[in-house]
Amino acid sequence: MDRQTIEKDFSFLKERKGVLAVLLFGSRVTKREHERSDVDICIVAPEEDPWSLWLDVDRRVRSKGRYDFHIFEDFGLKMKHQVLENHEIIWCRDEPKLHEYFYTYRKLWDDQAKARGVAARAASA
Repeated sequence: MDRQTIEKDFSFLKERKGVLAVLLFGSRVTKREHERSDVDICIVAPEEDPWSLWLDVDRRVRSKGRYDFHIFEDFGLKMKHQVLENHEIIWCRDEPKLHEYFYTYRKLWDDQAKARGVAARAASA
């Protein structure tokens, strides 16, 4: 599935002002896809109700292809970090705002990584 098709299938999200971006992530970005791979989509929507958004997206894209879509705000920190590190922007309302929003999660990830390192060193001492 090409990028233009994905952008078209998710273009209705541009009408929802609380949606900041639509990202491609997973095996298609890391180049580990195979013939049975689905298309992993992450919707960044800090100002939307995640459940309402999920229902709307499910209703509109279920029949359009092999999409596995997720709401960024519903991910745990580890998955958020994976998306932050390996994604392609399909559509973005405001790229500087997206990077600013992601900064919070990058900082949180880095802080927890440092804390885990300190805890691991203390446990081995």
